[in-house]
Amino acid sequence: MNSKLIQSASSIFLALIALLCIFIPDEVLKNFTIDENEYVLLIIQVLGGLLFGFAITNWMSRTVIMGGIYGKALYMGNLAQFAVGGVALLKWNIKNGFPSVILGVILVGYIIFLLLYLSVFFSSPKIAGK
Repeated sequence: MNSKLIQSASSIFLALIALLCIFIPDEVLKNFTIDENEYVLLIIQVLGGLLFGFAITNWMSRTVIMGGIYGKALYMGNLAQFAVGGVALLKWNIKNGFPSVILGVILVGYIIFLLLYLSVFFSSPKIAGK
């Protein structure tokens, strides 16, 4: 699969989640049915900052060969982020009976990107035009 497309799509996906966490953390908490307090709002906003950093990194590195010396660190970071996030979201949704469509969509996105980054991990790097 085209690593530029994967990097661009994951960047947009993460940026959307990040912007929600940064600008409307109280609405994000309502989807998790968590009581709102200033500490939890802060943690959600910091999470948004982390996801926004990943989004920018992915966007800026979309032309890097994913199997190359620099690309390996990028896709390993993404693989870890989508694996841990996907498992955590899956476990939480199963435990709570899939309470929100939005969280279901985010879970599906995480699983898709996990599978895409796994496919990049197990494939040889492809140089454009060859």
